Amino acid sequence: MQRDAPNVRSAMESAAVLSCNFVQAMRGFAGAVCVITVTDGEQRSGFTATSVSSFSAQPPMLVASMKATSSSAALLVRSRRFGVNLLRADQRAIAERFTGFRGEEGEARYGNDEWVRIAAHGAPLLVESAVAMDCEAEELIVRHGHVLVIGRVRAVLRDETMPQPLVYWQGRYTAPSFHSDT
Repeated sequence: MQRDAPNVRSAMESAAVLSCNFVQAMRGFAGAVCVITVTDGEQRSGFTATSVSSFSAQPPMLVASMKATSSSAALLVRSRRFGVNLLRADQRAIAERFTGFRGEEGEARYGNDEWVRIAAHGAPLLVESAVAMDCEAEELIVRHGHVLVIGRVRAVLRDETMPQPLVYWQGRYTAPSFHSDT
């Protein structure tokens, strides 16, 4: 016997209410915090993302999304190269700088951190990140004001110590805590 779940709103919610409910619901999905870096010649930019996911292991590919109006989107369309840098739990300041909320743009987002390129035309990779990947965009799909980036991973750098990642959950940065069942 099937019955309606308690406290479930009508499927006919208004668009505004549905959008608000969706945003609140998505805050329950913890996301690893990454800095996506892009470059075109000497021009560099980047952004903070929690929307990075594995797409395929063979070949190694990932998917990410970004606002279509961002300066990083324009650079990525031109260069097709980008870096994915998984931040460590102690790198919140880098995540905040790459959001641009304090007015940082382009080159200023890179701060005084150490960056390296492992390919001649590759994107800058954060030396002290938990994981860094040099990628090439294979497909850019524009939908609803965002760009879905499907990228082929060209190289991977990993911190073998497996540091705790920075996580974004319930609208704030945090670190995962692991509890033993014993």
